[in-house]
Amino acid sequence: MLVKFQSHALLLALSLVVIPLFSGCAVGPLFNHETARTVGNSNKELMGGFGSAGYLIKWTYGLSENLDLGIQWESWSLGLRAKYAFINQRESGWSLAAAAGTGFSIGGSHYYGDIIGSYLTGSWEPYATVRVVHVKHDPVKFKKEDNGLVDFTVHLPDYEYGQVLLGSRFWLNPHWILSLEMSSIFAITRGVAFNNFILLSASLGYRFF
Repeated sequence: MLVKFQSHALLLALSLVVIPLFSGCAVGPLFNHETARTVGNSNKELMGGFGSAGYLIKWTYGLSENLDLGIQWESWSLGLRAKYAFINQRESGWSLAAAAGTGFSIGGSHYYGDIIGSYLTGSWEPYATVRVVHVKHDPVKFKKEDNGLVDFTVHLPDYEYGQVLLGSRFWLNPHWILSLEMSSIFAITRGVAFNNFILLSASLGYRFF
């Protein structure tokens, strides 16, 4: 009986992870929860979060002092991401970085670019990100009634949209991070319509030294 229950529980857990990746409409990543500062040479960071657009799991590795490489897995997409910091204030002050990513979306693929600015002051690290995303997928009309999260219409197999993300990290200690984020999405390509698209999310992370 216990084995049978564990098997059902495992199947349910896998369904909650796999089903969102293979149903619905193609979009790029909808979260950031990342500042302009890098994690540091050979350091690692793991973030997990949840919000209006589902879940987020993010793993980042510091290839050098100013360059990070990571994996971003969301309810709607899975892909690789790289970030380079032009200004990288390790102790306090302003930082500025550019990031780019590519991967698979539900029903298609995507690539995108970010410009990130952040300011570290004490335990707080507010940040702002401007993102442009290109998505390739099958044309679709997707309504909120289908899953209760999003409402938009796409008539083209390729389209672009932009996203502005505002958030802040709070460093509980040198390792643990609490992050809160709000973002807004806007259409760039004609034929794409977003309706009241505001996303809220929170995440918790740990940095390994």
